[in-house]
Amino acid sequence: MKAADLPLARQLGIRVAPAGAAHLLELPFTPLLHNHLGTMHAAAQFALAEGASAECLQRNFAELSGRVFAVVRGVEVKYRKPATGDLLAFGAPDAATAAGLRSELAARGRAGAVILIDLKDRAGTLTFHGKFDWFISSVPPPVA
Repeated sequence: MKAADLPLARQLGIRVAPAGAAHLLELPFTPLLHNHLGTMHAAAQFALAEGASAECLQRNFAELSGRVFAVVRGVEVKYRKPATGDLLAFGAPDAATAAGLRSELAARGRAGAVILIDLKDRAGTLTFHGKFDWFISSVPPPVA
């Protein structure tokens, strides 16, 4: 399942970026997402970032789809600037994940992955930086 297809993501308005875009997901700045200061609520930004980290895993390791399950096990977050407009989510695996996830999973049947996420407004202002630590495990074959 894609991150933008989850019920919470749909309720918040999270959507997949247009084809060919450098970012993964988008979140429009709607009144539903405003906090008491009129900026985007921290929880909405976190939901976008977490969804983008899953989307990043799926896109960068597409061949593992259906063969593994993944869950977030830890997160480091830094809110940089107040978000006052639509947000775009950019993501990439860290160097160790990009280089070793497949081999570690093949050797051990499980692995850790780190996905780095930046949220920016349409002007390019960084509003959020996050480091998402994922636990990934091979799905056992079905019992016959």
